[in-house]
Amino acid sequence: MIDDGELDWEDIRAFLATARSGSLTAAAQRLRLSQPTLGRRLKRLEEALGGPLFDRLPNRLELTALGRSVLDSAAAMGDAAAAFARNADRLAATAQPVRVTATTSVSAFLTLHLSDLLAETGADTGTGLTILSTRTALNLAQREADIALRMDRVPAEGDLVTRRLGRFGFTLYARRDLRDDWSGRWDGTPVVGLPETRRRPSQSGWVDDIVQGRGARIVARLSELPMRLDAARRGMGMTLLPCVLGDAEPALVRAIEPPAALCEDVHLLVHRDRRDSPAVSAVVDALVRLFHRHAEALAGE
Repeated sequence: MIDDGELDWEDIRAFLATARSGSLTAAAQRLRLSQPTLGRRLKRLEEALGGPLFDRLPNRLELTALGRSVLDSAAAMGDAAAAFARNADRLAATAQPVRVTATTSVSAFLTLHLSDLLAETGADTGTGLTILSTRTALNLAQREADIALRMDRVPAEGDLVTRRLGRFGFTLYARRDLRDDWSGRWDGTPVVGLPETRRRPSQSGWVDDIVQGRGARIVARLSELPMRLDAARRGMGMTLLPCVLGDAEPALVRAIEPPAALCEDVHLLVHRDRRDSPAVSAVVDALVRLFHRHAEALAGE
């Protein structure tokens, strides 16, 4: 029988993060630990439980039978700890910044209107606001963020409150003089693409398909929106941008109208335990108003 005193919550937390990510590197980054420290915690838990929790396979970890048998209990402990922390946050007298996680495109839009958000939420003089730009779906239940703005895919599980904010349109933009040079003739037109993928539908796949179908040419592939925007400004070629950013650039013009295939719904998600926090509620309301005010620009209409 295992004595409760032999088990350390930090060791169980290390196991849970590793099981969810399938990678020591990703788990260490999520927990802000070094890999050796994470490895020591996993080894300590394995010694307490009497066996290995993971099979170390090339490029990934897989749970052993023992690991699978304790995963649900570890997850329940993690959820309980997160609920305790959320409740403590709600009752704490000191204000904490409200953390909003979003994709790069949505984060760029929020940054354009940051002064409005800060003023409407009181964050300029009170709690503060943190915007986390990432493609990774941060876990609201585990308090990795307070509010998530996600495109199209909304989690079906979890104690989350969701709200559709609006539509995000995308299309190809080019510097005005470049567009005037090719005058709609695509043969040989330079295009700054996204990282190559076989996945369809996808933004990168759509760009590659239209390039191939119209005889244009990919001159570079850039993964991040700010890099593609800068390349378009400098006349390196046409590239895919969200309409709300591309239309705001005086030097850029649309190559085509926004295709319906690239329009994406933006949803706001907040954990039920956090929605009644005055600071979180203020940011939610401000985001709803912001997206409503700019609905046409966001959709590219």
